[in-house]
Amino acid sequence: MLRHLVAAALIVAASSASADTLDINLSNSNAQFKYSMPSGVAGKSDLFASLTYNEVNDILLDGGLLVLNEEGGVPGLSLGVGAKAVVASLGKVAPTRKVVSGVALGAHVRAELPADRRFALVGEYNYAPRIISFGDADHFAQGMVRLEFAMSPLTQAYIGYRSSKFYMKNAMPEGVVDNGGHIGVRLSF
Repeated sequence: MLRHLVAAALIVAASSASADTLDINLSNSNAQFKYSMPSGVAGKSDLFASLTYNEVNDILLDGGLLVLNEEGGVPGLSLGVGAKAVVASLGKVAPTRKVVSGVALGAHVRAELPADRRFALVGEYNYAPRIISFGDADHFAQGMVRLEFAMSPLTQAYIGYRSSKFYMKNAMPEGVVDNGGHIGVRLSF
């Protein structure tokens, strides 16, 4: 039931919103939907929100700001920093469902391959230390790496790996929302 509700909400949001970018990636055990749009907050920056859902009914929501800087001395290289709020509902860390959250700071790197600028390598890491992690979370860490191929100026397909975990207090098991490979597509409007 929850899967159908999430799918219907995303279809309605995608058709009614004037999104700049819609990013969808899937694996056998996870689905992530990410929406981002340009922001005038700080130079070349994006506001974003995403939903990640896994096969054991864990849900991770995040939203924040990513500020990018294209390095003039190295064609095709862009670096970014950002911050995001994360909140998750975890079902397998305790006898009852736990809601945990945090504020994560992050770094982003994108490098287009010089021989063929249609290919790019992208990496990102976000971390929320204990002081800004809430609920029963000790801290939060999320890392991602992927290889992109630009099928057109507005469409990129990619394969990647992502790990999203809440490290829990009181000897509870880790709250693993995502840990594995995925395939995806990013559509720009």
